Amino acid sequence: MRPTGTLMAALGSLAVIAACQPAAETAEQAEARMASEAAAARTAIEASQARFVVHFNAGQGDSLAAHYTEDGRVMAPNTPVASGRQAIAASMGMMGGATLVLTTESVAANGSLAVERGTYKITLTPPGATAPITDTGKYLVHWHKVGDNWMMVDDIWNSDLPAMPEPPKKN
Repeated sequence: MRPTGTLMAALGSLAVIAACQPAAETAEQAEARMASEAAAARTAIEASQARFVVHFNAGQGDSLAAHYTEDGRVMAPNTPVASGRQAIAASMGMMGGATLVLTTESVAANGSLAVERGTYKITLTPPGATAPITDTGKYLVHWHKVGDNWMMVDDIWNSDLPAMPEPPKKN
């Protein structure tokens, strides 16, 4: 039995479609692509972080919040999550007078997603304190590329200092 013209046309179309599909990415190609994406993301993220530090040290809550997506989250130690730009602006804007230094250690990226890992050092005078304190710690930030900008989605950090003991309870 011979294939009919319609069957031959269908088989020919399938062959053309299959030939147009890109070859699967090898592990080496994926690794090279992700390394290139990570390098580009790191450059942009470090530039964004430099602007963030300026806004943070000046206590500019609204400018800080603009570094986050609309539904971004700040997960600071010992406090509830600040979700959304309004909550982020309110929680971070009261840090005026602090001196923050961020150091990016690594950035991993794949497409429009990136994760930054780094360390921080902050010096500030907490409310009611008589002298400034310096804290050091580490952080992770989950970034999304929105248009041409990398924006923070989830920002979490924790201190290297030992936990403060709870004050004794009064009877």
